[in-house]
Order: sequence, then C-alpha cells, then structure tokens
Amino acid sequence: DLKSYLDNSKNGVIYVSFGTNVITDQLPIQVKDMIKVLSRLPYDVLLKWDDDELPGRPKNIRVSKWLPQSDLLRHPNVKLFIMQGGLQSTDEAITAGVPLIGLPMLADQWFNVERYEYHGIGIRIDWDTFTEEKFENAVTKIIGSESYRQNVIKLQTLIHDQPMRPLERAVWWTEHVLRHGGARHLRGPAANMSWAEYHELDLVLFLITCLLILVFIFIALVYYVCRYCVTLKKLKAD
Repeated sequence: DLKSYLDNSKNGVIYVSFGTNVITDQLPIQVKDMIKVLSRLPYDVLLKWDDDELPGRPKNIRVSKWLPQSDLLRHPNVKLFIMQGGLQSTDEAITAGVPLIGLPMLADQWFNVERYEYHGIGIRIDWDTFTEEKFENAVTKIIGSESYRQNVIKLQTLIHDQPMRPLERAVWWTEHVLRHGGARHLRGPAANMSWAEYHELDLVLFLITCLLILVFIFIALVYYVCRYCVTLKKLKAD
C-alpha cells in the first residue's frame, strides 16, 4: 500500500517526521501553520503522527503512527525530508540522497541543522521565527533547486568512500582485538581506573579539607575579634 502510494505520486512526496521521542501534543503550535502550507503545495505529504487522525486533514496529506523511514527515504519520488535534526534521521537522509529542512527542538539538533546549511544539503528554520512564508519559500527553494540534492549525493559519496565495507571493517577490528588479547592499547584511561580514581575523590576530599580549614580560620578570627571587642569594652567601663 505504501509502495503504491509512493509509486503513483505525480509530483513527488514530502516526508515529515519529528522522531520517535517527540509526542504530537508536545509539538509547537506552529505545526498547524506548517500543515496549512503543505496543504497548498502540489505534492503528496507523508506525515508521521502519533494520533489516529489529523483534525481537518487536507486531501494531499497522509498520516501514520509509524513509517519504515530508512526504506521510505530511498524511494525516488521522495523530494524532501522535513524533520527535527536528529542524528540518525540525518544519517538516513544522507544515505538516501534526500535534502532536508530542519526544525530543531533539543540537544544536538541545533548543531546538526547548522551543518545542513554549511554543506548545502538543507535549510534551517527555528520555531520561534517560523512563518508560513518562510517555510513555503524553503520548501519551494529546495525542491526547485537541484543543487541541494546534488550536494547530498556528494556528501553521501564522501562518507561512503572508505577503504573497506562496514562489515569487513567490523570483522577486521574484531579479529584485531582477539589477536591482541583484548586490545588494551585501544582502551581509554578510564577503563582501568577505580571508581574513586574516575570521580577524582582524592581531589574532592582535598578541596573539602581546604574549605573546612578556611571556615575554621574564619570562625576563629570572628571569635577572637568578638572576644577582643568585649574585653576592650569591659576595660573602658572600668
């Protein structure tokens, strides 16, 4: 059913997903404006949506709670991927050669989406400056310009240009570790540290001791100053 939907799309498909960790109710209110813009465009839209139905769903938008994203992106009719800038989704889009519009929400997503523009594979739009016009211009620009897809394919080629295939590399490194008795030379220093060493408890205890000494000195000074003032007051009274 999904394959026939993709195959039969006349003008191409825009895929929209904000990841598995984002609940529909938590999406910014601007999503309504985004859907409004997508409904005006001459493209079919696949929207990952947690609810069973999208209220007032336009005819050109199809919703689903789950979609086989990696396979879906590889379909030649997918023109654009609109997403939140997650690293795994970014990697899948580059592997499939699909340009991106990133609307970051949390964690590393802002950095990832900045790299889209740096490499010329997509456009960044922030939710707090989101407007229908800006979003529509971004969609039109990416789909209408072949340079974005060409840049994705170029980046895809660079990433995949390796001396051996991933499976071969995994086998080689597995054998390397076995040949060298666990490959201790590849382990980070923290791997052989005790819990106390890892958390630098000796340094923490030293700092706490210094702090306690300073507090003790301060209290002692206050005590002797107060005692001196009381003694001086008594002498004046006498």
